[in-house]
Amino acid sequence: MIPLFYNREAENRKRQITTLKIFNDNVIEIVSDLEYEIPFQCGGDKLTLKISLSHDFPVEKPVLSVSPMVYHPWVNENGVITSAPGLINFSVHSDLGRVVQAIIRDFQRNPPRLAANNNVISSNIPILGSADNRGSPNFQSRSSLSPPNDPTGQYQRKNNTASPFLDLNNLTVEELKFLNENDDRLMEFIEDIPPMRDQQKALDDLLVGIEELAEENLNKEEQIETLKEAVDSRIEEVNKLAFNNEKLYNVYQSLSEKYSPRNIQEELRKSAKEAEDESDKIADSFLQGDLDVDTFLNMFIKSKSLCQLRKTKEEKLCHQLDRLEKAGF
Repeated sequence: MIPLFYNREAENRKRQITTLKIFNDNVIEIVSDLEYEIPFQCGGDKLTLKISLSHDFPVEKPVLSVSPMVYHPWVNENGVITSAPGLINFSVHSDLGRVVQAIIRDFQRNPPRLAANNNVISSNIPILGSADNRGSPNFQSRSSLSPPNDPTGQYQRKNNTASPFLDLNNLTVEELKFLNENDDRLMEFIEDIPPMRDQQKALDDLLVGIEELAEENLNKEEQIETLKEAVDSRIEEVNKLAFNNEKLYNVYQSLSEKYSPRNIQEELRKSAKEAEDESDKIADSFLQGDLDVDTFLNMFIKSKSLCQLRKTKEEKLCHQLDRLEKAGF
């Protein structure tokens, strides 16, 4: 029996991959459930974001890389994205599609510069689909790789400032004490740390997205109200039709009982009995001298004929109904 938690992990993995396709365009599946690529325009260049998922994803973070090689604070010398806020804080509750979308949008808003030498891109990134790579992805050691050639030294400077606390090394003891004793200056210093700036930028982007979504919802409010009124009108119409249907159904039930074959037979029997009683009354009137012979004969024959006719119809109908019931109708 498959454990319940395994099913949940499989469903979560499928949901994460679905969000990747929902929030991003041009998603290309390289290896099903393991590798995907998203080409996108960045400035005047065409970049490709590669997404590699291990078998333990989403418990294990995805590996994102960009090609060709670019200079960007989030990208290391192997072309792997390591410092994106959404990727740093990635968990099973994150949305892979939104994380990738935020990275692509940041690249498009602030196009990075292409590296001079792009022949050392993500060939060293392992494919995470094999059984030997179920743990953390294995990259070649940094000592075996040379960073891209950057004649301006900009790439070297970015690597040297990767640590958020590097500026503290340049402060004197008095300055450190000043920061420690002054909460306002300490907050200013912390807010100026690159990861905090990136986090604040991501938060600002999220707020902008929320405002856009709220505005979109407000724009649809009138349409929703119109549809709601239409639905209410349809509901009222349905209620009226249901009421009329119930009335007609009651009429149908009444007529169905009234004109059922057995009920018709019973009515014929009663009518025949009434005609027979009427003929007996006519005979009594004649015997008492209330009627002459001609009147008596005319009324008596007419009443007896009607009685006999109704009895005959009742007997035939009863015989037919009995035969039908025996036949299973």
